[in-house]
Amino acid sequence: METEHFPEHEHEDALEPKHLIRRSDVVLRAGILMLGAGTSGLRVREVMQGVARTVGIKRIKAQVTFTDIVLTVQRRGIFRTQVAEISAPGVNAHRIAMVKDFAHNLPERATVAEVDTMLDEIEQTPRLYPTWLLVLLVALACASVTVLTNGGWREVLAVLPASALAFWLNRSLSSWQLNHLAVVLISAATATGLYLTFTRLLDLALGGPSPRMAAGLVCAAIFLIPGFPLVTAGLDLTRIDLLAGVPRLTYAAMVLLAITIGVWTIATLSGVSPGVVPGLEGSPVAVWAALLVASFFAVFGWAMMFNSPWRAAVASGVVAIIGNTPRLLMLQHGVKVHVATFIGCFIMGLLCALAARLFDMEKIIMTVPTVLVSIPGASALRTLIYFDQADVVSAMQNGVATVLAVIAMVAGLAGARMLTDPEWAFTRGDAPSTWHLVGRLFGRRG
Repeated sequence: METEHFPEHEHEDALEPKHLIRRSDVVLRAGILMLGAGTSGLRVREVMQGVARTVGIKRIKAQVTFTDIVLTVQRRGIFRTQVAEISAPGVNAHRIAMVKDFAHNLPERATVAEVDTMLDEIEQTPRLYPTWLLVLLVALACASVTVLTNGGWREVLAVLPASALAFWLNRSLSSWQLNHLAVVLISAATATGLYLTFTRLLDLALGGPSPRMAAGLVCAAIFLIPGFPLVTAGLDLTRIDLLAGVPRLTYAAMVLLAITIGVWTIATLSGVSPGVVPGLEGSPVAVWAALLVASFFAVFGWAMMFNSPWRAAVASGVVAIIGNTPRLLMLQHGVKVHVATFIGCFIMGLLCALAARLFDMEKIIMTVPTVLVSIPGASALRTLIYFDQADVVSAMQNGVATVLAVIAMVAGLAGARMLTDPEWAFTRGDAPSTWHLVGRLFGRRG
């Protein structure tokens, strides 16, 4: 059998800039690894620029969205544009830290093969913790949030198994690659249904309902909150990076809506209502001890769920204790929720920057779990339930309160980031010397 040759095609293949193609591929691969780990568009571009310099590409342009990157490189008058996308949004705090360290420690010059080998090692690194441990830690985090929302010991006992089983279900359904929003809705409905089931069992055993039952209604599903997309969307929008920020914010809003619909469906079918729960009763020392311990373990559990190294998780928990205390004090003294949330998140953002500098850790993997103690889950659920009951005035009040709290949370964090990182305070490459000094004090990582 004779083989047919096409000399004109062979000639065209010889003209392909193969060296540029290989270099462009490795730059894009580094960016996709960083994007898939869940960090902001600015950090994705920084990693790609670092890799480009190392492999000898001086000029690159990258458009980074929530799920894809469009990269154009130029070398010796030749241009090449490539597109890559991630299959599904995810969060891997350890990978963010590894890719940042990889980009920070790149040599001045390296071959494509050498860079690829380093990226292979990062990509093949397994997650830090087994699923059974995450199930326990997530349950502990959700129970801790229950305490922060004025739940008692009965609510904590009901939330623990409900959140553990719902998280295990969520991981199982996600591994089957089902529609992400459907998985979120099913997981939220399951968590709420299990919480109500365990609550009723406790009511039967103890001879009556708990007056604080509503405190845990949302908390069993609180692990579903899209913390990384929500916070990184706020940071991207702060830099007017609309191409990355708007899709992230849209995704976060859709996930939040899926959570509230799942919880609302079960709450409506069961006839319960997430009313406002009064503050915890008891001696001030015991109450504050419970709140501070709950602040630590809520953030510690979330950080571990995001695959943060344990040192970063512990540091985040300590920051949560220090930063959440003034927020709780302000709420107790009648300060508006969004004002207290802004101040608390601003303080936590500053403390995360300081801790990242002192202990050589990434700011973003500490900041996200820390500020999630301010998520207004109960008011978001009340908004849907009041709309369902045709109580438009109450629904609007809770809806506005929810939006203001979320804005305050992101604004407080963004303000802290601007103060500690010149790249967020300025849009040009250089910054005044004062800002450089502040940046050196708190570090420019994360």
